[in-house]
Amino acid sequence: MDIKEFCLTHGFDMSRCTVALGGGDFGMTELKTSPIEFLTLAEDDFERGGLAALVNATTNVKRAIVGQLDQLLISFGYPSLRWNVPKKIERLRALGLLAPRLLRKVVDMRNILEHQYATPDLKDVEEMLDIASLFVMSASAMFIPFDDVLEFSLTDPTATENSVKRLTAGLNRESGRVFYTVYAYEPGEYAERCVGQCEIKSGHVLFEAMVKLSASLMLQYKVNQALSDFDAAYAQL
Repeated sequence: MDIKEFCLTHGFDMSRCTVALGGGDFGMTELKTSPIEFLTLAEDDFERGGLAALVNATTNVKRAIVGQLDQLLISFGYPSLRWNVPKKIERLRALGLLAPRLLRKVVDMRNILEHQYATPDLKDVEEMLDIASLFVMSASAMFIPFDDVLEFSLTDPTATENSVKRLTAGLNRESGRVFYTVYAYEPGEYAERCVGQCEIKSGHVLFEAMVKLSASLMLQYKVNQALSDFDAAYAQL
């Protein structure tokens, strides 16, 4: 049963309720070489100085940033190793996960170096290091830990005759796949009772909207926009 059918079955409109974080401990998938390790190499190269070191620093800066893009995307179930950088950034934007426009400048610098044999400027490499550090550190901090549970509660539970008054959506990773499990609850005499569940798979339009909503609520950044994007995604179903 897909999420739209699930909500219709239980008479629950996810776009017409309050949303709150419910905690969680979802972490990033480990890579063989971490973005932090590439960033450290880039900083060591920069400190050594000289043309060869600056070239290596530029290379490792891009590896740190692209590695961080991949780590985020792989953590949420996307096969990003097969994607080019613009596609990686676009998907992270859809997920609301830290893809600032400045990243394009770093990628462009590496492309100029590789394809036009340009010599990297000391000031430009230093700026790229600052951008990479900000991106990698902020992405890591966001996952200590990532709040992976969303709770959807009717604004006015008495306004509907349907028994389900609350849904929870928890992010899961198992057997190489990532998905939300949505549970429906109805009030009981002593406690709520779970009356059904369904899954929202990675890549689904609502999956991306829910990750973005979690990130916005955690950071308290553009929450209204994330809520609006969620409503728009739900309306597409």
